[in-house]
Amino acid sequence: MKETLFVKKTLEFSKNLHIDLVKKLFVFDDVDSTNRIAKELALANAEEGTVVVARTQHHGRGRFDRIWQSPEGGVYLSIILRPRKSTQKISLLPFVAALAIARTINLYGLNANIKWPNDTLINGRKIAGILLESELKEDAIIYVVVGIGMNLNIDIRDFSPDIQPQSTSMSHELGSPVDYHEFLRTFFIQFEKAYFLFVENQYERIIAEWKIHTDTLGKTIRVQTSTGTLQGIALDIDPFGFLLLRTENGEIKKILSGDCLY
Repeated sequence: MKETLFVKKTLEFSKNLHIDLVKKLFVFDDVDSTNRIAKELALANAEEGTVVVARTQHHGRGRFDRIWQSPEGGVYLSIILRPRKSTQKISLLPFVAALAIARTINLYGLNANIKWPNDTLINGRKIAGILLESELKEDAIIYVVVGIGMNLNIDIRDFSPDIQPQSTSMSHELGSPVDYHEFLRTFFIQFEKAYFLFVENQYERIIAEWKIHTDTLGKTIRVQTSTGTLQGIALDIDPFGFLLLRTENGEIKKILSGDCLY
């Protein structure tokens, strides 16, 4: 198969990356899903810091197996992690990834907000999402694949009509395109910094900074979980990343994952 310009430029870029966490980049022009490929590599013992990058995805996935629309101009990647932590701590990794995205976006002069647990918004419109998939054995983490989809240089009219009103992109917000590879470098640096906090057991700092970026806490929200819908006030995030929701009858519910609606 002929090497496309995107693949060639991204492989050249990877040779001069010099970021400790990023060990190897696998670069594709188009894939069904970067997460699928990353999981295959993880099962074949790929080392931590192996990254799968694609120009487009034709079967990108979001949480709850939703389709993640992946037209040209976005950033689509999956990172393999192998943290030596108890499985209890895995619930904090979405906060690590969301922090890295928010920090990166803010460096471009925009104001990113995180909607619990890990959707990144600008002016109330979604610009990035995260999908974590893992293999656990007893109390050990075998691997975690962190999938990232970010709307970089995408004309929001290229999205389907059902998500256009809720979506935005960096180029749309800034009024001009963003250099893809410079953005990628900035993101990798910020991800490494946020992940280092996790490796060094600085969990309180991760949660504290996440709270600075979130616009969820204090709001009346509805959360769709696997067992039903809960409504109440988002009070806080506990040390393990659980959302504390005070329901209308005053009961405090701890929620690990779900769809959050304002």
